[in-house]
Amino acid sequence: MSIVNHEDVNTINISNTIKQTKGRLYYIDFLKCIGLTCIIIAHVGSPSWVMMLRSFDVPLMVILSSILANRSYSKYSSSKTSVINYYTSRIKRLVIPTWIFLTFYFVFKYIVTGSGSSVKYYLDSFLLTRYGIGYVWVILIYLYSAMLIPLFAKFKLSIKGVVIVVISYVIYEIAYHYGLGLNGGMVHFVDSTFYYIIPYGLITYLGYNYNKMTAKAKYVILLTSSIAFISLAIYYWADTGTFQLVQIAKYPPRLYYLSYGIACSFALLMICERKNRALFENKIVRFISSHSMWIYLWHIFVLTVYEILKLPEIWFIKLIVVYIISSVIVLIINILLDCLERRHHLSCIKYLRG
Repeated sequence: MSIVNHEDVNTINISNTIKQTKGRLYYIDFLKCIGLTCIIIAHVGSPSWVMMLRSFDVPLMVILSSILANRSYSKYSSSKTSVINYYTSRIKRLVIPTWIFLTFYFVFKYIVTGSGSSVKYYLDSFLLTRYGIGYVWVILIYLYSAMLIPLFAKFKLSIKGVVIVVISYVIYEIAYHYGLGLNGGMVHFVDSTFYYIIPYGLITYLGYNYNKMTAKAKYVILLTSSIAFISLAIYYWADTGTFQLVQIAKYPPRLYYLSYGIACSFALLMICERKNRALFENKIVRFISSHSMWIYLWHIFVLTVYEILKLPEIWFIKLIVVYIISSVIVLIINILLDCLERRHHLSCIKYLRG
């Protein structure tokens, strides 16, 4: 589940101290699998300590997608209609598959349960907010992140860019502190736009410029975000008398949640990018990475069926069952799509793959 397909990337500069690697970056595949797994863990009733540990999932996935988007956007940048073409490609790859899945999901649920939901519920779901079905709000984050790529391509990694991003985030935190836009009839709209775009825009900026950063800059970001997280954890502990999960700062995302996500993501990236390629080169990992978006969407369906059948609510068993069945569904669908494509050569099929 990412802004771009891994195949869009031909050459990515790992860092100033690591030579260029042509082709697929297998550690990115590995980390996408970790991110996807952590997201699914959140939906299987896992205990609080597991929920805390896996809470870097969405920031990690946004950073990984932004790393890949850095290179993929370059093939559009030479065109006069670069931004429009790029936006169109991202919408097709993110929104259309989600809408196709939601249509199938709601029809299935209506047939099985015999009851539907309100028009507002369906509308909120298809608008990808967390006020409808809930799960697909992640897709909206990836869409916003993709929309920011052409903007970040303009000022890239520079003092001006850093200043603009930091000031925007400070304004965001101030706005949240005073509850601006979080009351009244427009709360859902503001929450699903401003309170998504700014914090995840910061994450996107870090990911988009990750490969341009020196090793020292990466360590500084890792150290700074770690200190911010630890400091806030101590503050909340002193204020409440107990350790607070970062989820208290997730909706909308604030510094406690974001600092943990950035620290974990940078730590994983800095460790994995220095490991031997053979460590991550695995067909199963590559399949999950390449089809992460559809596996994520199908896990919603499998979770629903799991709950309808009232199967055992043991979180790690539920995780394994949901993960395997979702992956198998995607595998079967791709085999069928391969057969269909060989016979009819339909270009639209690529949006049903991953």
